[in-house]
Amino acid sequence: MKMLIVVDMVNGFVEHGALADKSIHRIVPALLERIKLAQKEGEMIVAFRDCHSENDEEFKSYPPHCLKGSSESELIDELKPFEKSMILIDKNTTNGFITPEFQELIKSSYFTDIEICGCCSDICVSDLTYSLAKYLSEHKIDTAIKVDERLIDTFNGQNHNADEVNKKCLDDFKQIGVSVLSKDEPREHLVCSLKTTKNRFLNLYIATYQTKKGLLNYEVVTRRNLPEVVMPHAQTDAVNILPYQYKDGKTYVYLIREFRYPLNDFVYGLPSGLIEEGEDGKVSAARELQEEIGARVIKIERTMTPAYTSCGMSDENIDFYQAEVELVGNQRLDGNEDISIVPVELSKLEILLNSRKMGAQSKLQLKVFLQQEKIKALEKEISDLKERE
Repeated sequence: MKMLIVVDMVNGFVEHGALADKSIHRIVPALLERIKLAQKEGEMIVAFRDCHSENDEEFKSYPPHCLKGSSESELIDELKPFEKSMILIDKNTTNGFITPEFQELIKSSYFTDIEICGCCSDICVSDLTYSLAKYLSEHKIDTAIKVDERLIDTFNGQNHNADEVNKKCLDDFKQIGVSVLSKDEPREHLVCSLKTTKNRFLNLYIATYQTKKGLLNYEVVTRRNLPEVVMPHAQTDAVNILPYQYKDGKTYVYLIREFRYPLNDFVYGLPSGLIEEGEDGKVSAARELQEEIGARVIKIERTMTPAYTSCGMSDENIDFYQAEVELVGNQRLDGNEDISIVPVELSKLEILLNSRKMGAQSKLQLKVFLQQEKIKALEKEISDLKERE
């Protein structure tokens, strides 16, 4: 599911009142088109309305505005026809993220994309964007945040040039991973797609795009019935798991040595596998550990949000986990799998990491884990020194 958030397009900021600036009206035509597209595509539309009581704390910093029950706290006339298709949230804060209604929405559903628009770019839009980005990062949720430069604005004033402020906000958004859509970019890239293979695990599509230079055909490999360019997919494709064990005062990681057909060779890596339809990532990770190395999971945690494995050719994305394990059983391999278990003591891991025969995602996981363990050892050494003082 996708979400479109319209921030504070109310009369008190656009039409009349102590903080109103009619120049913000310039984003309205493009905003109306975006809302119509959201309706057509079945996106959830959330509209924040600034709404205050007479004694709100905010009035210590700003003049009274958008009082509850006044016309200032209502959506501008152009947006009124769309109210029935919107989830309306009244807020008495610059940060709509902290409202109970929005908290409930963001925690109860998964969104592939959230696009934020409205005003003011450097106050309410920024507060919401930064809080949302931090929340998604802390909870390892792979939702893309988007901001279209045509659809945000702020007020003009002394030492507050709207165009300059908007540009700075967009530059700052990029630095935290927000996808900024340029006004010069075409809004609809994909024209059509054609499936050219009928395979079990991977299929090839030819995706046709409209570009500035004309039509472009691009080959896309996908694990899905329809690729991401046609239908965004909420579920991650696969998991990559780093299994480790503390044993006899040492730390071991369990690699696998597996024959990979595209390379016609054996490579080292970490247990991994496809997530079954409707399966939770942790469940999938535990299942793969049991099947590939005969491990029982003691503790498991997600280490980062899903990432695309090779976005120049495929929409495959993969989730990452670390798991403390104990080897208790036999492997349960599929008929064509040729996998051997390779226990590696941590002090010897760096040598193996220099090998070319290892997948990028496994190498990344192992390097991060190695650094984490080094930091733990250093912290313990410092703690022991302090105790002896």
